[in-house]
Amino acid sequence: MTDLMQVLYEYAKEELLPSYLSSPEYREVSHLTARLSRRLRDLLSGDSWDTLEKYEDAAAQLHSLELEAAFQAAFSLARELP
Repeated sequence: MTDLMQVLYEYAKEELLPSYLSSPEYREVSHLTARLSRRLRDLLSGDSWDTLEKYEDAAAQLHSLELEAAFQAAFSLARELP
C-alpha cells in the first residue's frame, strides 16, 4: 500500500468504520467473543492458553490484512467509476 493509501486507510478505519459497527448484531457478536475468550481462559492450562493467544493474534493479523485488501479493492473500484 502506498503512503497515501495507508493514510486514507487509517482515516477510514479510525473515523468512518466505527459508525458502520454500531449495529446490535456487531455488539452481540463482540460480547459473545469476549465471553467465549474468558471461558476458554478458565478452561485451558498455561501452555494451551498461550497457544490459543498466538492463534488469536495470527487470526487478527490475517483479518487486518484482509481488511486492507478489501479497502484497496474498494478504492480501485471507486477510481473506475465515471
